[in-house]
Formats: sequence, C-alpha cells, structure tokens
Amino acid sequence: LRVSPGFSAWRNCIRRRVGASMITSKPLSNHAHPTRRLPARGKAMTLVAAFRGIEGGILLCSDREWTDGFSKREVDKIYRIRDLAACEIFIAGSGPDATIHKASVDIFGAFVRASKAGKDVLQEHKSILESSLKAVYKQCAKTLRMYPMCLLIVVAPRGGKLVPMLYRTDEDVLVPESFYAASGSGKPIADYFADRLYEYGKLTKDALKVVAAFIFREAEASSAGVGLGVDMRFIHEGDRSIHFIPSSSVKAIQVAIPSL
Repeated sequence: LRVSPGFSAWRNCIRRRVGASMITSKPLSNHAHPTRRLPARGKAMTLVAAFRGIEGGILLCSDREWTDGFSKREVDKIYRIRDLAACEIFIAGSGPDATIHKASVDIFGAFVRASKAGKDVLQEHKSILESSLKAVYKQCAKTLRMYPMCLLIVVAPRGGKLVPMLYRTDEDVLVPESFYAASGSGKPIADYFADRLYEYGKLTKDALKVVAAFIFREAEASSAGVGLGVDMRFIHEGDRSIHFIPSSSVKAIQVAIPSL
C-alpha cells in the first residue's frame, strides 16, 4: 500500500507530541492506586505449651483462637489419637492451620498402618513420626517455606511405668524435650514467665494448672492471635487417665489470679 505524504507528516507529528508528553508528564501520586493490606494468613498466631508435672505426666495447653485474617472463632486445637493399643498420642501446633491438620491426620494414618502391620508402634514411634513429618514437609514445601510450622507431640504409653514422652518439631526433625516446650506468637512471654515460675518437681498438679493459666492470660493480653480461651489436658499425671480442663474452668482460674 502507498502512504500519502500528508499522512506521513501527520503520523510524525503525532509521534513527536506523544514522545514529548511521555517525557514531561509527572508520575501519578501514590494516592491514585490505594492498596489494601492483605491478612497474614497461616502465620504462627497462637500459643501451645507443655509442662511436665511433678508425677511425670504432661500438661498440654493450647489457646482456642482460629483466624483466617478476616474473622475468628473458637476451635479445639489439641488433636488426640486414641485408637492404638500401646499408646495415645496428642498433637498441638502453631503455623498454618490446614498444614497442622494434615500433619495430624497423616500421623494418625501412619500409626494405624504400622499397628495393623504388626509393628511395635511404641518402640518405633520416633521413626513413624519423623517419616510422617518428612512426607508433610515434602508435600507442603511451598507453604511451609513462607509460614513455618511447629508441633508439640506427646506420646503416652498405656501400660508399664513409662511416663509420657514430649517432643517438639524443628521442621521435619523430632526434638525430645524433658520438661517444657512452647511455640507460637505467644512463645516469648510464655518462655519468660515459665523460666521464672515453673520448675520441674516443685509444683503440685493444682499449682501447675494455675501457673499455666496465668501464662496464657498474660500471653493473650500481649500477643497477636492468642485468645478465645484455653484448653488443657493433664496426660497421665499420677495415673493413666486424661484429665480435661475446659476453657470455662481455665477462665475462672485466670479471673481469680491477681492482675500484674
């Protein structure tokens, strides 16, 4: 196609004007494109803690607040595996809720399969737990790189004289803990008060319950995402029973403790 001289002149004029306007135009103000802060989803906005009692049992505690960044509700965050003949397992964690749930379900499935295969699940519980953790970290690698997960796991033998075993996770590694462990956004204040108020072998069952209630009250007052009550489980403290302390009872204890 032929282009007329008049069209070529008009086109060149437009190009010059557009080029000049691009050079001299000012950038738009930041106010022209307002941004909305998205919620920090899946972060470790919780508090889970475990204390060894004077008789060798474990007090496992967790706050009840679940949030997706827009709303929140109460949930029981302590997962219990009771379908094994040799032991019971309790799991509480901080991190992405969906991933914690997946890890708990996968651990349950691994123990059931091992039990049906005739394995001594109590003797081999560490290898079963670590295999499950490695599988979860492989499947959820992208999420867990952004939002770390930490689990507190209690393995409570049903018979004999063995006391419950307490573990925390460091990524897919199982770390034994003798007396105390905590995780979540409330961990710094929990560690601070536990270091000063808790000592293994010095607190009765009732006193340990009060100390834990106090720690969670102060964490709720100062830590993001910790709240809506506390669930407590005394696991084999003095006998082979599980003592449930509902959030309403914990709240009554917290109210009775003098304010700092």
